[in-house]
Amino acid sequence: MRISTLLTRLPEGATEKLLLADPEADVYTIGFLTENKCLRNDVLYFGDSTLLATETLPESPNLLLYGSNPDDETVKQLVDANVAFLVEDANPFECYNALQACFLENQEQQSVIRRMMEAHFSNGGLQYLVEEAAMALGNPIVVVDTTYHYIAHHLGQLEGSTSTLAQTITDEVRLQTLPDHVVTYIRDERIDSTLAEQGGPLIHHNVILDCTTMTGAVMVHGVCIAHVMMMEHQHRFRDIDRGCFVRLLEFVGQEMQKSEVWGPTSGELGSYFLTNLLGNQRPSEAVTLRRLRSLNFHPKPVLRVICLHAPQEGLRQDQVELIAGQLRPMLHHALYTRYHCQLVILVSRDEDDDLMQSSGSLLHEVASLNGLMVGLSNAFTRMTETRRAYDQARLALRMGKLATPLFDQEGVYEYSDYAYFGLFEIANRRTNLLSLCHPSLLRLQAYDERHGSELMETLYVFLQVTGTTKRAAEILNLHKNTLLYRINRIKELIDLDLASGEDQYILQTGFRVLAYLGIFAPRTSASREELRG
Repeated sequence: MRISTLLTRLPEGATEKLLLADPEADVYTIGFLTENKCLRNDVLYFGDSTLLATETLPESPNLLLYGSNPDDETVKQLVDANVAFLVEDANPFECYNALQACFLENQEQQSVIRRMMEAHFSNGGLQYLVEEAAMALGNPIVVVDTTYHYIAHHLGQLEGSTSTLAQTITDEVRLQTLPDHVVTYIRDERIDSTLAEQGGPLIHHNVILDCTTMTGAVMVHGVCIAHVMMMEHQHRFRDIDRGCFVRLLEFVGQEMQKSEVWGPTSGELGSYFLTNLLGNQRPSEAVTLRRLRSLNFHPKPVLRVICLHAPQEGLRQDQVELIAGQLRPMLHHALYTRYHCQLVILVSRDEDDDLMQSSGSLLHEVASLNGLMVGLSNAFTRMTETRRAYDQARLALRMGKLATPLFDQEGVYEYSDYAYFGLFEIANRRTNLLSLCHPSLLRLQAYDERHGSELMETLYVFLQVTGTTKRAAEILNLHKNTLLYRINRIKELIDLDLASGEDQYILQTGFRVLAYLGIFAPRTSASREELRG
């Protein structure tokens, strides 16, 4: 602690004179002057000047003298010292106790800060940091983002309490957001603007919570990204609380920058909003709309989620930013974020703007360039459906990759093309999927295995081109007569009519069940476009 700061903690009027050669000098404790003692220059020594002649003085000593004359010859020799003289009627013991209490406070503050620092460096996340800070400071602490959404909290003894504070905060935490009337109160009281003006924590009696609160802004690169609030509950705020709270704000900012959203070049509130939306199974419509307004983001009527996945180790934040830069032409009216090591984009379009027609080639190029898989959800209209659409995009990734041998469609997968595979995923948890495959198809596969023939391959392509022999022969690279021979042999081996739409559906379902189970994969490479002719 600086000597100049420490001396201000003495009782008012206790000092007669100050001779401070270095007011910025740090002092870590206090001690008494005694005879034949070697002094240190980081200790404030307390005693009578008559003892100075018996001491070995360091350079720039720090002294608090009583019963001494500032004009004493011994004192005059202390040209590099920091010396304070107590008035004649000052109570030395009262002065000593005041300074000792100051050091005890400082030690407690350092202990709290050390605990928060250890939580920060443990990589336990923002929630763990807030829990440790709340327990160390002994009062509840909450963290909300700039759209008034809860992102971390520790209520401590508030849980189970029936006080106004407990009931109000518990309801807000359950909703994960501040209600509209609380937001209105914050704005009417100019709490945010006062914080910005004074540049430090604000101590304020909160009428809604019916308690005194300490609130601070979390700043990153000069931008406010969150607010932290501590509430008086278990004890009143102490002198050390403000200093500890300032350090907590710094740790919260650093912790948020460590998260997937607040990366080195992606400190965008839109990213943070999207991450919260992806992680919320039941978002509130009203809260979502309010947060959109605060972001000044006005989506167009048709929404889709795009998920870009790196099959190996996932995407780092710097890779996400690089890929987002490559996709920049399609990111107008869009939000993006890094979520579970994937690049997730929420795009919005006008009703007559088909995403794949306008941006499909760009998605394919970026996927190919970076070795990515891309999953696309179905279109939707409400922002609160974003999580469901994200699940669709992830299913498209999984099932599209599984079905790639069927369609030679590497890279970009639309959920609408593979939604039926989701049915297999559900059914596979409850029954043996092979029971959905017609026995005739299994017999045909067994025949191929025994004879080394390719009737399964031929039937699959024939069905894919809806029985058009010319196109089937071209895709299989066969003479038309050879194809017809194979088709006749297939008809002899199966109990189904290839001209029947119902039987074609049964066979197509069987092929896809076998593909899902990894039992069948055609060797013929044909895209959906080629199969459609």
